[in-house]
Amino acid sequence: MKPLSILLYLALTSSIAGTAQLGGSASGKFTIPSGGIPLALIFDSKIEDPAVFTKNVSKVYFIWGARKAGADEQILSSKYFPSIRNPDKKLDIAWYQKNHPGWIMYQQDQKTPAYGYIYNYGGLVPLNVSDKEVQEYYLNNFIKPALKLGFGAVAMDNVDFSNWPKAVGHFKDGQWQNTYTGKKNDTVFHRSMLNWLKFLSTNLQPQRIKVVANIKANTAPERTIVEAIRSVDVWLDETGFAHRGINVVDKEWEKTVSILQKITPDKGYVSINQMKGKVETAPAEQVEWVIANFLLTRGPQSLLAMVSYTDKAIYHTFNYRKEFDTNIGEPAGVAEKGESGIWSRKYTKGIVYVNPSSKETVTINLPAKGLKNLDGKILKGSLTLAPATAKLLTIH
Repeated sequence: MKPLSILLYLALTSSIAGTAQLGGSASGKFTIPSGGIPLALIFDSKIEDPAVFTKNVSKVYFIWGARKAGADEQILSSKYFPSIRNPDKKLDIAWYQKNHPGWIMYQQDQKTPAYGYIYNYGGLVPLNVSDKEVQEYYLNNFIKPALKLGFGAVAMDNVDFSNWPKAVGHFKDGQWQNTYTGKKNDTVFHRSMLNWLKFLSTNLQPQRIKVVANIKANTAPERTIVEAIRSVDVWLDETGFAHRGINVVDKEWEKTVSILQKITPDKGYVSINQMKGKVETAPAEQVEWVIANFLLTRGPQSLLAMVSYTDKAIYHTFNYRKEFDTNIGEPAGVAEKGESGIWSRKYTKGIVYVNPSSKETVTINLPAKGLKNLDGKILKGSLTLAPATAKLLTIH
């Protein structure tokens, strides 16, 4: 397969990072192959042997939230940041109340910090990222020191346009200031998040640092989400085509594909798929569904991640499926929707079919040339796709 150089690459060479570089080699490049099933890993804290990333047919090219900058020049390591919250647990609410009280975002009662999440150690202080001083402080005191360690990207988490922490306002010189409504559909909050992402990209991209954002696609109108994705280098999609063990179908599927068709031709994309149970024992039909949908929509900078989902998503581990070994070649066309409602995309060594309906079973005619399924069975004539299923077929 012919590698394509992409936006997610190159060594760190900047005043921010000094002589540090991606992968430890000044001449190193980060590339994603133009064919096959390139993979991403979501956190790596439980990986004992990094050799697992590159020993199989399909390899890992990106780590979201890496413990340290990678030693392999083909793997882009990103440093994790909780986008609108203080990333340093040592700087707790008391520290901010003493040093920067005007930076803390509160809920409507003007007393409850808009934490969003509460952990066993408490909450990460919610910050007013619409404030230029907060933006500069976050960049200079959190991001830049981390990048000196050699990371090639920042992983900005929880970019949720619905204002999930219910932030409303803050105090300035002791006086309450309303910033947002606290409601989910708040255009002022949307613009604030967009400006924050653009600020990061404007300051980091010239230094060859990539901004990877976990943007929730269902939390704002599509035009807002697309604008947000276009303002960064890579969209990390935590919903993917399987979320909380259930396949994404119908209108939600259509919305995801509509966005992907707009951004994957020239933007980075990481598709996270939360499989039913553990990845290694997830149903073969769901694994094929996820891979086929990824291939249906992938661009030259797209990466696939599968994670386990039991009572919660299980990150930090790496699981490989034999289905990743399938040799379907490179894209030979774009995704197309047939009259039957079945979507397909041709590859140089095969084709994928997707039935995104949760209700309709559809039978289609196959091309005259012989095709085989993942079990090696040769298929001819027609193919029946049950609701929410997909097929990955290769040339016989």
